[in-house]
Amino acid sequence: MYSQDELDFAYKYPFSEEAKSVIAELDLRKVDQKHIIIGKARVEEAFQNERIEYKDTKYGREDFIIAYAYARMIVSVFRNLAYNAKYAGAEANRAAQAMEKDSEHNIIRISKELGIEVKKSGDGLSVDFAQFLMNAPQSEDFSLANQRLTNGVILFDRHQLIRLLENAAKKRIESGLPIKGDEIPKLVADYAKTIKLPIAKLEYKPKAGKITWVDKLLETPIPDCRHRTVNLILAPYLVNVRGYPVEKAVEVISNYITLCKTVNPDTNITERYIKYQCEYAKAKGMRTLSLKRARTELSAIDFNLLLGEDKKSVDDLNG
Repeated sequence: MYSQDELDFAYKYPFSEEAKSVIAELDLRKVDQKHIIIGKARVEEAFQNERIEYKDTKYGREDFIIAYAYARMIVSVFRNLAYNAKYAGAEANRAAQAMEKDSEHNIIRISKELGIEVKKSGDGLSVDFAQFLMNAPQSEDFSLANQRLTNGVILFDRHQLIRLLENAAKKRIESGLPIKGDEIPKLVADYAKTIKLPIAKLEYKPKAGKITWVDKLLETPIPDCRHRTVNLILAPYLVNVRGYPVEKAVEVISNYITLCKTVNPDTNITERYIKYQCEYAKAKGMRTLSLKRARTELSAIDFNLLLGEDKKSVDDLNG
């Protein structure tokens, strides 16, 4: 049986080990509709407000912890990486709200669970430089030029540290999504399909340099020829031209396919297929097709419409 301290901590941080121990005592396959409803409300709040409000209440904590598990199942049903990212960000923001009201002891405690060792340093707190690099948000406030670096550690005030931990929590929550389909009770899956969520895709931002025709393609949904587009163009381009890690390339391509479904939902391209093509392209050092060859090999794509006024100025990669 869990203690009151464990329950309080689990309520604040439902992705923590304490929360897992609370949930482990319950059989989630014995579905309680009440928890599905609370989980649904949690997901809808995440999408409507891009945050989930943290309420410092003494009542219903167990229900809220269990509903977190159901919310993760509900989001997973959609098999959409952009949904996963948005939901994880909202949950992480709720955790940050809890940290703002929590004791320094508990902040250090949750940071340790997130793999970040926080130490007291004078009047502030410090984090190892390498851990900072791994978890810092992409923000000007967290650029190295704006940090207090000494003896291999970054010095933070409480609020800055919480922002760092919020980003680490988002990565932790997102890494566990989506849950496998066979681990989601049918009632939860059926209920999830009644929820209307907005179309979402992860924003693709090409690195500095010339914008290529492939970058333009990634912003333009196509109704057909998508399997060959993935293996001949997108996978080799992202992993071998842009230098993306396989996981990031899979994210970008998966959400491009989601975008394509808005013009033609008929596709059987899976994340597994995309990952295989990215790994294969990386192992073989494949280069993407030139624009000239793509026009021939992928005639179903309207390249004139794709390039618009940039037909002559766009970078052709391979000449």
